[in-house]
This record gives sequence, structure tokens and C-alpha cells, in this order.
Amino acid sequence: MTSPADRLTVNLAQLPISDDAPLVSLLRTTLLDHVEHGTDITEPALLGLLAITGVLEERLTRLEAAALHSSPAP
Repeated sequence: MTSPADRLTVNLAQLPISDDAPLVSLLRTTLLDHVEHGTDITEPALLGLLAITGVLEERLTRLEAAALHSSPAP
């Protein structure tokens, strides 16, 4: 039987992340690296970090889209 931490790590490793989400991808890589080196990550901390990163990613995407729409055509 696997532990909740092991299941969380497996789920994190399998989480699909789009190519347009480099911050989320970096966060996942960092968290998995911590787990591989024995640092315990808890589900609330993980979910909180993913939520924050998702919001930041969304804001950056909106800002980039707004900048593209507001720039004058050549």
C-alpha cells in the first residue's frame, strides 16, 4: 500500500501541463526535485503553490495579450 505522500508525488508527476504554462511546469519540477531529495511537501502547501502559480500564469497571459492588441500595426 502506498502512502498519501507517494500518491501525491505520482499524481504531481503525471499532471498534464500545457506548453503555455512555464511557471507551473517549473513549480512542478522544483517540487518533484525536493521530494526526490527527501524534503516533505504537504498537500495544502502544494495545492496553494499551484493555485498561486496558476493565477500568476493567467495574469501574465492576459498582460501579454493586451500588449499585443495595443501595439500599433507596422
